[in-house]
Amino acid sequence: MTKKVPTCPECGSTKTWKDGTRLTEQGKIQRYCCRECGYRFSKTNSNCLNAPKNVHINQRMALNTSSSLISNRQICVSDGEMKNLAKVETKTETRTSPIAEKIVNYLLYLKRRGRKDSTIETYNSYITILSKSNLEDPDTIALFINENWKENSTRNVAVSAYEAFLKSIGKTWNKPTYKQESKKPFIPSDEELQQAILTGKKPNMTFSQILYETGARTNEAERIQWEDIDYARKKIYIKASKNGNARFITVSDKLLNMLGRLPRNDKQTYVFPKKCRNTRRVSFSKRMERLARLTNNNRYRKIHFHTFRHVFALRTYHRTKDILHVKTLLGHKNLMTTQRYVELYCQLFDTNQPDQFITKIAATKEERINLINDGWTFIKNDENDWYFRKPK
Repeated sequence: MTKKVPTCPECGSTKTWKDGTRLTEQGKIQRYCCRECGYRFSKTNSNCLNAPKNVHINQRMALNTSSSLISNRQICVSDGEMKNLAKVETKTETRTSPIAEKIVNYLLYLKRRGRKDSTIETYNSYITILSKSNLEDPDTIALFINENWKENSTRNVAVSAYEAFLKSIGKTWNKPTYKQESKKPFIPSDEELQQAILTGKKPNMTFSQILYETGARTNEAERIQWEDIDYARKKIYIKASKNGNARFITVSDKLLNMLGRLPRNDKQTYVFPKKCRNTRRVSFSKRMERLARLTNNNRYRKIHFHTFRHVFALRTYHRTKDILHVKTLLGHKNLMTTQRYVELYCQLFDTNQPDQFITKIAATKEERINLINDGWTFIKNDENDWYFRKPK
């Protein structure tokens, strides 16, 4: 004979289980709990189902589901022991190291000083490397800079970054000085440059063509906006960078057509969408590596974005023989910067012998202006003396 299972007086389900006993005046009474609705009830001694006086409903949901668990406590059983994990929960706190905190304060200091984002990004990369040494000891940092960077130009940037860091914490140091190395830039042929431009997709080709025709720096070309292009006058406005002046550059119909075929939407302000730092440089270097392997010509490995600027300067000086015009198109603030292109041009392309020229020296600014206006070509300077020459 099967034992009769009590039904739930709330929902009528027979899926009930025993839930302990309660002691009353009538004796022990068996308690039950419904699996379907969670209703708890008792069974009297007379074997009849009556709703007890103190019926308690915890929650109207199935008890055999994960959603019915009210508590988030966990029970761990190990080697015959039980413990409540809720009592031994530990709070994890993320703490920043003192060096990381100083670097963050340093970057905020640069921002408050009005430094440009490109400068802050460059200084951040250098100070992160320097943080591998002891930032509190300038002598140790000086040795670290000398050992980890081989080029004096990069050493000078590291010195500038660390000097700004010391200023942010109110310290000074006796900084080392590195003489700027005079290196002759690589000048490829025009055929090699045209082949380099044709590598990559349309946006890459257009970017290289802009560098070829305008002589702009990489960061200047990346900041060209659609409103900076004057299709009627065939000019592109190059915004001033931290090392140069703003200027208008005349471009060809070929470049304007390439710009017109680029994808564009209403929300896009810049001609070339912004990318991570040095992404375009690295991509161009990889294309030059691939081109060098395909053509078996290692000269392509020496072509970089700044190579287009060197060639533009030499090409402009060859056409005009006017150093002031070259200075304007390149956006140089100092004529001394343009001088090296004139010297390079004379070494590479000038076949006239020294005895075929008349040479003059100008010591003052007025003398230099008069010689330039009379058609004299600037050659070089030695302290306060500026050398000019003119064919006989």
